[in-house]
Amino acid sequence: MKKLRFLLLDANVVIKLYELGLWQSVIDKCEILLARTVAEREAEFFFADDGQHGIDLAQDINSNRITVVDVQASDLKRFLDRFDPVYLERLDLGEAESLAYLISSEDPCLLCSSDAIVFRVLARLHRADQGLSLEEMLQRVGLGRGLPKQFTRMFREVWTKRGQEEMVRGIGLK
Repeated sequence: MKKLRFLLLDANVVIKLYELGLWQSVIDKCEILLARTVAEREAEFFFADDGQHGIDLAQDINSNRITVVDVQASDLKRFLDRFDPVYLERLDLGEAESLAYLISSEDPCLLCSSDAIVFRVLARLHRADQGLSLEEMLQRVGLGRGLPKQFTRMFREVWTKRGQEEMVRGIGLK
């Protein structure tokens, strides 16, 4: 079976997969790309019933089970310079780096997120079809289950629609 290709952008998605015990199953079924900021600084730990646990992606990176992508500082700045403060104040570095990679990549990627701003940005840039909730991703690879609201298709659709409305009103881009 051909692996599905995704870009897990925010640490929340990586963390949630660890919490659910699904990280290894997902990387077996998907080609995972992580922005360097997410891989090295944002996805650090998760909580389980027995307390806090560290996330160590080094083995998956070293064995090429996941790929870390880099965005040049100048490309990131050029990407961020497109947005007005309404959007900029909500984008963290990992989200911005992931979005900048997606926009500049020649390879088609899907961006899996649980952050409203990501879906708003994708809609604003006419790339709504490249956004994906964790719920949708897990369903596509046969690992579906109930998830908190921010990880659902409905959440993605609400915030994508908001981004489309903001596009009509001229909000988001400079």
